Amino acid sequence: MGSEIPHESMLPLAEPMAFTTLLSPLLARGSLCEARELISRRWPISHLCDFAYSPNRRTAELALAALAIGGDPSAIARLEILLRRPCESIHRGAENALWCIWARSGSPQALHHLKRGSMHLKHENFLPATDEFSLAFSTDPTFSEALNQRAIAYFLSGRYNPAIRDCQTVIAMMPAHFGAWAGMGHCHIQLGQMQAARSCYCRALAIYPYMDGIQKSLADVESILGRAAPVA
Repeated sequence: MGSEIPHESMLPLAEPMAFTTLLSPLLARGSLCEARELISRRWPISHLCDFAYSPNRRTAELALAALAIGGDPSAIARLEILLRRPCESIHRGAENALWCIWARSGSPQALHHLKRGSMHLKHENFLPATDEFSLAFSTDPTFSEALNQRAIAYFLSGRYNPAIRDCQTVIAMMPAHFGAWAGMGHCHIQLGQMQAARSCYCRALAIYPYMDGIQKSLADVESILGRAAPVA
């Protein structure tokens, strides 16, 4: 019948139509495992990145969802560019894909510790959370997101200087990590270091201009600095 979905073998590999036709039904019914298996079997990451730049918004949105499910660090540079696209569904999709890729970019053992740390963090058990994130990073020293999560745990427990140090290390490894720039700005605010906070927020927004909370934080800091400036 005309409404039937063609079998994937009938559709060309790099065709956006094939991509949307095959993947849309799986995502619509929440079949993430099946979608992940299809993505890994059918499309290289480079093709998903190409689809994310499609002028067809639905194709681009699906590609960003696919990269969130099955993308790897090879997609990061092209996703960073999409953070500056004005279309909300595109920059939000790129943001989500980046967080997902960052969070699964460690070794299996490091991911195990990250998961345990995240559970402790969720329940505000900050000391065991930092211990698990430390284990994640020591297990895989390339896993920058483990340090970013440890910085969050430090921040929430009032340990602002260690959080700043972790954010600095994350940024050295991943310069476009807008979350680490923003988090470092929050730490400087707590320490009363308004100029440093302003610098961090500006760097975060240069990477990802559409972070509403950081736009407000920057405006608040600039207001404080304006009030503190000497009158000529």
